Amino acid sequence: MESLKAGLGLAPLNIDGWPETKDGTPLVARCLVLDDGHTRLGIVSATVIEMCRAEVALVRQAVSAASGLPVGHILFACTHVHSGPPTFSGDGKVRQALAQQVARAAADAACAASALQPVRLGWATDHLPGVSRVRRILRRDGNVVTLRRAWPQYWGWATDPQTVGPEEPLDDRLTVLRIEDLDGHLVGAVMHFTCHPIPDFFGYAARMVEQALPGAVCLILNGCSGSVDTPFEIPMRGKTQAGQLPILGDILGHRTLELLARAEAADHVRLGVAGRPVFLPLDPRFVEKPDSRAGMWAEAIRRRGFDTEVQCLAMGDVAFAGVPGEAQVGFGREIEKVSPFRLTRAIGIANDECGYLLTEEARARGGYEADPQLWGVVTGQGLPRILSAIAGCLAELKP
Repeated sequence: MESLKAGLGLAPLNIDGWPETKDGTPLVARCLVLDDGHTRLGIVSATVIEMCRAEVALVRQAVSAASGLPVGHILFACTHVHSGPPTFSGDGKVRQALAQQVARAAADAACAASALQPVRLGWATDHLPGVSRVRRILRRDGNVVTLRRAWPQYWGWATDPQTVGPEEPLDDRLTVLRIEDLDGHLVGAVMHFTCHPIPDFFGYAARMVEQALPGAVCLILNGCSGSVDTPFEIPMRGKTQAGQLPILGDILGHRTLELLARAEAADHVRLGVAGRPVFLPLDPRFVEKPDSRAGMWAEAIRRRGFDTEVQCLAMGDVAFAGVPGEAQVGFGREIEKVSPFRLTRAIGIANDECGYLLTEEARARGGYEADPQLWGVVTGQGLPRILSAIAGCLAELKP
């Protein structure tokens, strides 16, 4: 087995009118390219809220042209920052223009990442309590209420006598990949955590890591965050979003640095890439009564569903499973159950944005995420189809 090589790159998105997020964090594209001598793959992480498959195709093609990587070997993931540009606009021209700018930045990052050097790769993972929580709250009547910052009328429901508790267990694990040169100096990192980053404590933490390790690039990957938010709904001692950003960001950034220091790296790591097409059915309520987004979903409404894809990456005994949307947090555990790898982490909003993805049971309980007028447009059959495709990919990567 040949020694592993890697390259990393970072480029600003340079979107007109958006020098940074509204939280003051960088709007950038980060790229990691890995090559084990047999397989070459790339991950691009962009600090935008989300992008649909057609726009992601522009980004992946630009990255392929800049790096020589096959399109099918490039995974594109959005960090899901809510304080950035409207890359998932209902206006197709706006989406196209923003996608072209993201594509240029991703290509620049990929070009920089194409300068490969021999490296070692390792990983570490541990729980990070206190910065996330399941936002879907189960009531004694069997229904679910979603606690969100924008809805103060629901803030007290978490402690209401009629509340049972969170609908499902929280996944609060932080996972990092350490990429170091042969002298042991860290040249790159991947930070994976599951949460709606409101405010953008993901971008804050990644910048902290990069400032602490000059020359290093820290990619951000989100997980099955469809039902996970930050815990601070009511202002904490008067602190609102801006005041909470350094608290959350410092916790995540310092813990990432600690885990990077603990990770033990190896120079012989086998890589793999696998993908599967998936057809996801639309909720009949959305098909029969489309709203202002009908133009965006016109072809899917006609077909009562749409085509997307699942993509999985293997790096030694670690696997990443790309999920094309915002799955509820428990889906990450379902992926782990079907995976033959020692560690498997789901990457949310990977290569597409299919809205909220819930089981049939969770959709029946209601809540914000289950409403087809609020991005819960895929039926409960979506997750089983995605899981089947992921299981096939992972079996192919580690037969």
